[in-house]
This record gives sequence, C-alpha cells and structure tokens, in this order.
Amino acid sequence: MDTKSLVKLAKSLSDPSRLRMLQEIARAQRLGCAHLFEVVPISQPAMSHHVKALVDAGLVDSCKEGRNMYLTINTEKLQELESFLQLLKMR
Repeated sequence: MDTKSLVKLAKSLSDPSRLRMLQEIARAQRLGCAHLFEVVPISQPAMSHHVKALVDAGLVDSCKEGRNMYLTINTEKLQELESFLQLLKMR
C-alpha cells in the first residue's frame, strides 16, 4: 500500500460518522444510502460528503440503481490495510 493511499484511508477512518457508516454497511453487506440516515442522523449533504470520502479511499464500493445508491465494503482494500498493519506488527 503506497503512502498516499494509506493517508487517504486513515483520514477516511478518522471520523466517527464514517466509522459508524462502515459498521452498518459491513453488518448489512449491502446497504442503501437511505437506510444510513436511520443509523447516522446527519444531513443529506453531510451524508454525501462522508460517502464520497469512503468511496475515494476505496473502503466502500457504490452502485447506483435507479434513484437509489447502494454501498458495499471493498474487502480487497480491507485486506490491503490488514496486510499493512501486520507488517507493522512484525517489525
């Protein structure tokens, strides 16, 4: 994992709302943005901002179906992060 990607990933994980969103997406496996409002009560512009940060960091994949956007966890990115953390642990 390159430094730039790692910094973007760390920044995206530094917000409590984003962490809560990630937990809910992981729990549901596939979650519509509309359902996130029930769990993370923030404004629509704030939700869009947080979703964009998670997508840009590669933690979440988005899929638009009609007027709805669905989110899933990018397990490959999580595996990269896990591998990086394991390397730190070994040193």
